[in-house]
Amino acid sequence: MSIVKMQKMSLVAHASERTRLLRIFIKSGCVELIKSEEDVTVTPADRERRERNEARKYRAAFCMSFLKEMSKEILLIDKKLAPKINLKKENRLITLEEYEEVCNNTEELMDKIDEMENINNRITDLRSEKTRLTAFNEQLAPYKGLDIDMSTIKDTESACVFCGVIPSENKDKFVVQIEGKGIYEISEGEKVTAVAVICHKNDKEEVNKVLSENEFVKSSFDFDGTASDKTEENTARINKIDETVKELILSTVDYVRYIPTVKIVYDYCALELAKLDITENSARTKKAIAFEGWVPAEKTEGLKKEIEEKCKRVEIAFRDPLEEEIPPTATKNSKVVGAFAGITEMFGSPNYRERDPNLFVALFYFLIFGIMIGDAGYGLIMAIACFLFVKLKKPVKNSGRMMIVFAFCGISTFIWGTLFGGWFAIDIPEDSFLGKLTWFNPLDEPLKMFMLSLGVGVLQIGTGFALSGIAKIKSGNAMKGILSDFGWVVIFLGLLMLFPNVMVYLNAIEGGQEWFGVAGTVGTYIALIGGAMVVIGGAWGKKNPVKMVGGALGSVYGAINIVSDLLSYSRLFGLGLTTGVIGLVMNELGMIIVDMIGPAGWIIAVVIFVGGHVFNLAINLLGAYVHDSRLQYIEFFGRFYEGSGHAFRPLGSEMKYTYLDN
Repeated sequence: MSIVKMQKMSLVAHASERTRLLRIFIKSGCVELIKSEEDVTVTPADRERRERNEARKYRAAFCMSFLKEMSKEILLIDKKLAPKINLKKENRLITLEEYEEVCNNTEELMDKIDEMENINNRITDLRSEKTRLTAFNEQLAPYKGLDIDMSTIKDTESACVFCGVIPSENKDKFVVQIEGKGIYEISEGEKVTAVAVICHKNDKEEVNKVLSENEFVKSSFDFDGTASDKTEENTARINKIDETVKELILSTVDYVRYIPTVKIVYDYCALELAKLDITENSARTKKAIAFEGWVPAEKTEGLKKEIEEKCKRVEIAFRDPLEEEIPPTATKNSKVVGAFAGITEMFGSPNYRERDPNLFVALFYFLIFGIMIGDAGYGLIMAIACFLFVKLKKPVKNSGRMMIVFAFCGISTFIWGTLFGGWFAIDIPEDSFLGKLTWFNPLDEPLKMFMLSLGVGVLQIGTGFALSGIAKIKSGNAMKGILSDFGWVVIFLGLLMLFPNVMVYLNAIEGGQEWFGVAGTVGTYIALIGGAMVVIGGAWGKKNPVKMVGGALGSVYGAINIVSDLLSYSRLFGLGLTTGVIGLVMNELGMIIVDMIGPAGWIIAVVIFVGGHVFNLAINLLGAYVHDSRLQYIEFFGRFYEGSGHAFRPLGSEMKYTYLDN
C-alpha cells in the first residue's frame, strides 16, 4: 500500500529507431514521456501524418455521433426498429497489432462513412427546405382568403394595385375609410388582416393615405396562383420531405454494426496523434531523437533489456528524481484497496512524496457506508448483485472498480444491518436467531445511533491527525507533529474513554458498571493532557511572547472547527434512520392495503413492497455514496491529504472507447 518509486528515463537514439521505440513504450504500458526543454521542429511528414489522423479521428467521431442521433430518431418512428447503440468502452482488451490491422483496412469503413455523411447532408438540406417552406406558409396564412393570383398584383396604365396586411384591430376603420375610393377584398386573421385594393391612378394618393393610417405593410410575394394554392403546394412538398427524411433515417440502421470498428479507428488515431505529440515535443535532429520520461523503478530493467534487444542504435539511462522534480504518481495496492482508489482519484492523485491514503479510505469508506444504509437485506442484495456482475461481466483493467467498491460496501451494509436488526424494515422477534444477533435498533435507540456516529467521527478524524503528525515528523518538524497533531489524537483517545459515561448519562445504555467511572476519570485526564499538548503546540517555535499567546489561543479557537467536523458525522445518524423509516412506511402501507382489501390486496402489497424497497435502496445508495465521499474529502483529507499530484499516465493508457492490451 504505497506510492510506486519512479525513475527518470533519458534516451537517445538514431531517428530510424523512433517507430520501434514508441511501439515498445506503448506495449510496455509503463512509460510516461515528457516534453523536452529544447526547441523542437515539426517536419512536413509529421504534419501530413497529423492531418491524416486528425481527419480520420474526426470522421470516426462524426460516425458515432450521427448514429447515436439517428437511433433517437428511429426510436420516435418505430421502437421495434430502433438499434441498440453502445458508445461505452468495449469490455475487452485489444492488442496493438489488432488496432493496426483494423486501421490498415478501412476502405470499406470510410466508404460507409461517406454514405453517412451524404445521408446527413441530405437530411440537413431537406430539413432546411422544410423550415423555409413552413415559414413561407406562415407568411402566406393571412392571404389564403384572397382569391387573387399573386403574380397579377401589378399597376396598369390607369389603375394601381395594393396588396398587403394591416393589424386586425384596424379592419373596421379601414373599411370605412376605403369606401368609395377603390375596389377592395379582405381576408381577416387573428392578428393581421390581408387586404387587396384596386383604384384609379387619380385616387392613388388618397388610397395611400388610408393605407398608411392603418399601418399597411406591402406584400413582397410574386408567384403564380393564389396564396391558398401555393400553401397547398408547399404542404405537399413538406409531406414529401417528411417521407424522404424518414426513409433516410431508417436506412441508417445497417450502419450500426460498424460501431465497434469505428471505436478502434478513433482510439488508434488518438494514439497516433499522441505519438506525434511526443515526437514533436522531443529534442531531435535529422539523424537523432531524444526521449525523456518516467518509468516505475521495478520496470526499468525489463524495459531497458527489451529496448536493447530490439533497437541497436540507442543509449538509455535511468536515475532517481531530483528534489526539485515532481514525478507522476502511481499507487500499488491490493485488488480490494485498489478499487477504492477511484474514490481518492476523484479528489486528486497523491503527490509523489505524499502518503498513499487508499488503505485508510478503503477502511473508513467500508465502515461508514454500511452504517448509513444499515439494512442487512439491502446489503445482501448489493453484495450478491455486484459480485455477480463482476463474475459474469469480467470487466477489464480498472473498469469494474466501482462495482467492487459497492460489493464490499454491500458486505459492510449486511454486517451493520445485522447488528441493527434491519431486514427490509421487518420487525425481528428478540428471541429469534436474527434477534439475538441484534446489537440495537436505531429507530428504538436513536441516541445510541447518534453517539455511534460521533464515535466513528472521532476515530476517522483522529486517524487523520495521526497521519498528519507522522508526515510532519518525517519532514523534520517533529515537535509540531507531536504536539499539534498527536495532541488531538490524545484528546480523541480520552473522548473515546468518556463515551460509555456519556451514553449512560443519556440513557442510551444501562449504567452501573464500575469500570464506566474508572474509564471516564482516566479519559478525562488523557483528554486534558492532549489539550495541553495542543495549546503548547500552538505556541511552539514562536520567540515573541505575544505571538506565543496568540498561537496558543489560536489552537484553542481551532477546536471549534474540529467540533464542527465531528458534528458532520451526524449524517450517519440521519441517513441510518432514514433507511429504516422509509422501509417501515412501505411495509405499513402494504399491510394497510391488505387489511382494506383482504387476501387479494397482497397483489398490490407485493408491488408496494418491491417498488418501495427498490426506491428506498436506490435513493439511500445515492445518499450514502455522496455523503460518504464528502466525509472522506472534507473531514478526513482536510487533516493530512493534499492530492496535488498528477496521476501516472503511460503512453497508450488514455483510450476513450477501447482498452489497449499492454
